[in-house]
Amino acid sequence: MDEEKIIEKMMDIGLNKYEAKAYLSLLKKTDITAYELSKISGVPQAKIYEVMSKLLEKNLVNIVSDNPVKYVALEFESFLDAYKKNVSKTVGFLKKNLKKVNQSNNISYLLHLEGIENINRKIKNVLSNSKKFIYLETWNKDYEFFKEDLKALEKQGIEIVTVLYGDTDDEVGKIYYHEMEDMDQNVLKHGRWLTLIADGKESLFVIFNEDKTQAIWTENEAFMLMAESFIVHDIYLAEIYIKYRKELNKEFGPNLKKIREKMWIGHI
Repeated sequence: MDEEKIIEKMMDIGLNKYEAKAYLSLLKKTDITAYELSKISGVPQAKIYEVMSKLLEKNLVNIVSDNPVKYVALEFESFLDAYKKNVSKTVGFLKKNLKKVNQSNNISYLLHLEGIENINRKIKNVLSNSKKFIYLETWNKDYEFFKEDLKALEKQGIEIVTVLYGDTDDEVGKIYYHEMEDMDQNVLKHGRWLTLIADGKESLFVIFNEDKTQAIWTENEAFMLMAESFIVHDIYLAEIYIKYRKELNKEFGPNLKKIREKMWIGHI
């Protein structure tokens, strides 16, 4: 048994080192005085009575006789249950009230993220925070990865609108399919991109790249408007292509290729 590790973990949840050592020693030899406990635990005699007073306050020990005063250890599980309950209440209080403080001093910033696992966690977090709607533009590979999260949101009545690069056999919410001519080449060059907006309050833009996956998250309203405009623009094009594909392909080439070839910005 690694007592040093146990003591370290006990200190993580509110005991100091002397309290942890005294409690562990009392588990091994119960019904003893503070003086005796000091000898076997390594807690200095000058500190042992203060330590036992603290353990009494935390309901980790009990007094079983008065003359002399002797102690026994109580179940640690009750302390853990009380600690867990208190931490849960504290976390809930801080989430609620710090958000109010943040809203009263609302300074927008951009959070830069790197690494696929880190970014995927952030995407799931943004999705789980949504209460009204999700606007999404993504490639089918990433859509499939987050599809179950989207299904859960749809069951909660949350509106989901997606512009999808590629195909899927399992649509969630409303999907608009982006034209794919030459798009695979863009992915090889730039990586797969994902734009996510939740409730008009959070926005996330990601580039999934084999060499380096990066993202920007923000609550900035200007960035949000830009991201929404980007998605809405592609919805317009998807709807126009449904009705006028033949005419558009004849005039501008597949996926507006003749126009894109003239562009010197973006190159997508």
